[in-house]
Amino acid sequence: MKKTILSALVIFILVSCKSKKVVTENKTAIETTTTVSSEISMADRIAQGESIFQNKCGNCHDLPKVKDHSPENWKPIMLRMQKEAEISDNERDYVYDYIVMQ
Repeated sequence: MKKTILSALVIFILVSCKSKKVVTENKTAIETTTTVSSEISMADRIAQGESIFQNKCGNCHDLPKVKDHSPENWKPIMLRMQKEAEISDNERDYVYDYIVMQ
């Protein structure tokens, strides 16, 4: 009986420690992501978005007027054109920020 209680206690401690480690690792990942995404200011995002819009999008076709579409209508356009322009998700987001701030 003592062995059963001792075994159960050891298993409980091991499981408890493992759970805490996983939570700590997840918190670190979230903190890292937050830090990376907040490193660039909105002004920099918009400036980069304008540059990408002018240089990448403008290389293939005449640029539409940004007011021709609502911010909601730009979303599917951005997703479709991202593939054509071969830009990253971050670059697409910068272009979107530039467009909706106009």
